[in-house]
Amino acid sequence: MMVNFCVATSSEEMVPPDIAFLKGFLKAEKEVVLGSFGVQFEVEKKLIATDIELPNGKQIDLNFLSDNDRSVNLLVSDMDGTLLEEECIDEIAELVGKGPEVKKITALAMKEGLNFEEALVRRLALIKGTEIEVLEKCMAKRINIRYGAKVLFKTFKKHFGDTAILSGGFTFFSDRIQRQLKADFSFANVLEFKNNRLTGKILGSIVNSERKTELMKQLCARQGKNISNAVAVGDGNNDIAMITESHMGISFRGGDQVNLSAKHVLKNSNISAILHLLGLREDQFVY
Repeated sequence: MMVNFCVATSSEEMVPPDIAFLKGFLKAEKEVVLGSFGVQFEVEKKLIATDIELPNGKQIDLNFLSDNDRSVNLLVSDMDGTLLEEECIDEIAELVGKGPEVKKITALAMKEGLNFEEALVRRLALIKGTEIEVLEKCMAKRINIRYGAKVLFKTFKKHFGDTAILSGGFTFFSDRIQRQLKADFSFANVLEFKNNRLTGKILGSIVNSERKTELMKQLCARQGKNISNAVAVGDGNNDIAMITESHMGISFRGGDQVNLSAKHVLKNSNISAILHLLGLREDQFVY
């Protein structure tokens, strides 16, 4: 018999009164405390992901799934705004005095459905001529891996399978982030440099929405699996295709369109909450 669960997660610690409230709210049979920030409840049926505010003001994400949803062996994740707190291109632009113009286009691409390639070309044109030292400075001083991302990648690798970064950003950053997260694979756009300055062009084909989905399928096929075994997580419109095509699609701090498209939504939790969705307890996490 298939068991249905509701996994409640938060970036704030959940205490016994919170758990008692949620158990009543969900009309749950029983609960298992997965850790300080996650509790699993047995429920009668799967509902649509939502978030609620507890009487004490804590914001909780509620995601519904079954045992079957947890048979996964590949994690693919977007980078900018998902694994990273920032959008790399926005931070480069800030350093060269083009911040507002570039951020405006990024926002349109993320939330309003401006064509991704067009947005990328327009933003690259604005930072054309930037020296490679500026990108080095950007990486060192302005780019931050999200709290919980390293734990997510290391733990997934131990318990489930391969991990991959699928980014519409740049290999200049993703190669470094891949090393820090110890990800198995990383794909992103290759920036063209001439005389150590950005030309404003990308070498090879652009990693867009379609390419991300294609790469996810290729990585699954490589393992002799199909996409019914992949977890895909992202925050922007160019992640929607891979999120909807994957077995477990997760919107992490995503825009409205992404939230509507994803089976699972995390608005108020750390990215490591994905491990609780997969049924892992905190004492199984790899730090």
